[in-house]
Amino acid sequence: MTFRVGILGATGAVGQKFVELLAGHPWFEVAAVIASARSAGKTYREAVNWTGHAQMPEAVSDLTVGGITDSVDLDFVFSGLDASVAGEVEGDFASRGIPVISNAKNYRCTRTYPC
Repeated sequence: MTFRVGILGATGAVGQKFVELLAGHPWFEVAAVIASARSAGKTYREAVNWTGHAQMPEAVSDLTVGGITDSVDLDFVFSGLDASVAGEVEGDFASRGIPVISNAKNYRCTRTYPC
């Protein structure tokens, strides 16, 4: 089984690392790259200033960058969003029934915010 995944904040440094790690992975198909309105509508190749160690994965380079409010058909998303926007955006995806695996601190369990 292959999971259809999206990457939130796909044009940023953390999002690019998710792309680099997930493209070509046997368990995942990167089906959506999602970023700010500034990048939405462009191909990933046009929108990103690629800083990865390897070449940009060909399977992702021609994907059209989606906006954070677009309707998506995904099994879950990986989020490379900054904490300043992650809470709202990740919460929106979760409320739509799309599980979120996040790099941000917003939903981490701590003594202050227990699970």
